[in-house]
Amino acid sequence: MKRRSYVIALSAVSCAMAAIAVVVQGYLPTARIALNVVAALFVALPLTRNSFVGALLSYICASLIGFFAVNIQALPFILLFGPYTLVMWALDFLFYKKARLPKWLKIVVIVVLKIGYFFLMFWACLQLMKVVVADITLFGFEWTTPVLYAVGFALFCLYDPLFRWAYRCMVTVIGRHVRGGASKPSKTQNISQEKTDKSPFDDEDESPFKDAASDDGERRDAAVDPKDGQRVGDRQDRNESQSGDERQDGNGSGGGDESGS
Repeated sequence: MKRRSYVIALSAVSCAMAAIAVVVQGYLPTARIALNVVAALFVALPLTRNSFVGALLSYICASLIGFFAVNIQALPFILLFGPYTLVMWALDFLFYKKARLPKWLKIVVIVVLKIGYFFLMFWACLQLMKVVVADITLFGFEWTTPVLYAVGFALFCLYDPLFRWAYRCMVTVIGRHVRGGASKPSKTQNISQEKTDKSPFDDEDESPFKDAASDDGERRDAAVDPKDGQRVGDRQDRNESQSGDERQDGNGSGGGDESGS
């Protein structure tokens, strides 16, 4: 019950902050892209607690408030930035974990779906904006359609990894500092949360040479000498400690001779 109340409160805060960002971007053309990104990050707040429904409701409410407040100027958030938050989480953190497909095939599917989503929503956004606005201006310049597609896709290629990194930072910050109704997670829950939050583009490369070296070291330490029946690793540790004691004794005797002379 406490966790459900916490998720509801987090979704309400998400909706309010996202709506404010969408409304403000309608009155600040120079900060329109940045504020849309901020609004999309606020929509992702419920996703840090794996609440897809909370994020969806936050997006819908923020879109309605933004559309009634600034009309057509809310379309970039409604069609691109807002729903992409849900698409990113569903593909990178849900589909990748649960789909029983080869890893390379899952990555290909995710990339193709993301690119297809971008071009479809970007085209829809441009068509709807052209109904009201004859020429699309940004930063005081008029942009043609091919240039808009090229610049938009380049920004999308940067936006996707940066947004995913920002989302993972949000998960860490909220999990550690914003307790609310959630109980303190145990070590087992932290490990499972880290596994859940992994995406296909955040996996660390595993070195086979590192694994082989560690296996060789373990086998060498566990080996038993047939002569005295002792493990090789224990004997090496004992020899190193004895050599260290001898060096300390030698240094002490040398210092005594020098003081006596």
